Order: sequence, then structure tokens, then C-alpha cells
Amino acid sequence: MPSGSHRAGRPSTVQQIYADLRHLIIDLSIKPGSVINKKEIAERFGVSQTPVREALIRLEEEGLVDIFPQSRTQVSLIDIQHAREAHFLRLSVEVEVARVLSQSIDDDGLAALNAWIERQETELNVGNQTAFKLADDSFHDQMFRLAGVGGLTQIIDRRRGHYDRIRGLYLMQEERRQIVIREHRAIHAALRGGDPAVAEGAIRAHLGKSLAIIGQIRDKYPDYFA
Repeated sequence: MPSGSHRAGRPSTVQQIYADLRHLIIDLSIKPGSVINKKEIAERFGVSQTPVREALIRLEEEGLVDIFPQSRTQVSLIDIQHAREAHFLRLSVEVEVARVLSQSIDDDGLAALNAWIERQETELNVGNQTAFKLADDSFHDQMFRLAGVGGLTQIIDRRRGHYDRIRGLYLMQEERRQIVIREHRAIHAALRGGDPAVAEGAIRAHLGKSLAIIGQIRDKYPDYFA
């Protein structure tokens, strides 16, 4: 029994370490190119380095860390091509989600989306960029759930680490966060209006703005990019 309990608990420890590190990397709290100290992480969680290594392997599979055997592990630099591919995937799926919702969403669904927009406004007013971004993600995740394809967000998430870091840099400016809220309101209005073409247009207008000015972002943070 003790052995079995240990095995049952171990994946949750790996998952916790993985999720914590992934959040810090995506949030840019751990900068691109930073070296990761496995010993410090293990001490922080009160575990051996084995689950830390397993969590880092998962992050490497997503392209978020680079592991150099017998040398070091560091946060990967942002790869623009990977970001473009993730954006292409997300846009393709989310356009269809919007078209479906424009013909199926009910008042409860519209209220749920509006609640996330209001949450973004709250976080914008208090200046909490991390919480703003989480509310931004939740707005889109809610759309997927309302369309009955919530599981697709997990598939897309595993591919969008580089894209999300660029998006985080884009959202550093308050003016851009205000634009996001206005565009979310436009999406909400399009879904309420019930026209699939208008809903698709609102999604296309919203997604990809960070990649549209990628040159400016890279010029401002050159050390972050591959």
C-alpha cells in the first residue's frame, strides 16, 4: 500500500511543478534564456529532483525549455515560426467556434462571456496584468466550452507557449489591454447578433494583433527571441 500510494501521488507532484513552471515561463516571470536550477525547484517543493526532471521534460516537449544533458536547462528563446503556427491553429479552430456559437449561444452563455469581460475591466483598472491575461484566456476558453469543444483548448495550449509569450509582451501596454476589451465586446455583440460571417470577422480582427507588430516587439526585447 505505501508503495502504491507513492506512485499514485507522484503524477500530481509532477503536474504541480510543471504547471507552476509553465505559468512562470508564459507569464515571463522567468525570462527567455534564463537557466533553471533543478535543485532550487526541488527544495521549494520539498521533493527530490526526479519529479522536477519529469516536469522539465514535459516543458521541453512543448518547446518551452531547452535541456542540455550534463550541462544546463534553460528557458527557450521565443521562436516566431512556432508562434505563427500556433496562431494559425488557434485562428482556424476559433473561427469555427464563433460561427457555431453565433447560431447556438443562449442568454446564459452570453452572460458567462460578459462576466469575463467585466473581470478584465476590473483587472485593467487595478493594473494586474497577470490576472487580466488569465481573464482574457478564460473568455476564449468559455467560448470553446459553450461550443461543446472545450477539450480542444488543451490541445492548442500545448502548442501555443511561444505565441503566448509574444502575447504577454504585447499586453505590457495598458492601451493594448483596452483594445482587447473592446474587441471582446465586439465578439460578444457579434455572437448575440447571430450572424456567422460577422462573428468570424470579429474573431479575425481580434486574434493575431501581437504577431502583426512582432517586429516592434522583437526590437524592444531582442534578447528574448531566437
